Amino acid sequence: MSMEEQKNNKLQSISGLLVEQGSTPHDVLIPVDGEELIMVVWVKELSFIEMQSAVKDMMKVDGSGQLDIDLAAYWKFVMMNCIDRTEPELTKTQLLALKPEVASKILAILPGPEELMSGPLE
Repeated sequence: MSMEEQKNNKLQSISGLLVEQGSTPHDVLIPVDGEELIMVVWVKELSFIEMQSAVKDMMKVDGSGQLDIDLAAYWKFVMMNCIDRTEPELTKTQLLALKPEVASKILAILPGPEELMSGPLE
């Protein structure tokens, strides 16, 4: 691309640069007493800095240089920062106390650790 073409190809708006404001509702099928019922979970997008915080919480290096990956810390961070609200309403404390089969359904709609590793710093 020539210098003249680059000058004409300037960014006109910041709208595509920022994470979406607000959250997006997702219908999640939750197993309850032998049937699957719908829970609505509103999910907000993580910013670059929030993604880096999630990585920091997930990866720890000890004094000998040994790397420890803590997936529980990652999922806790994501649940606390991505889930805006639920219907029926769950508190943050209740989100952390979900049964594994319920939590796995909700975690499926949240960004996974592999998305952090394939992010903007590749």
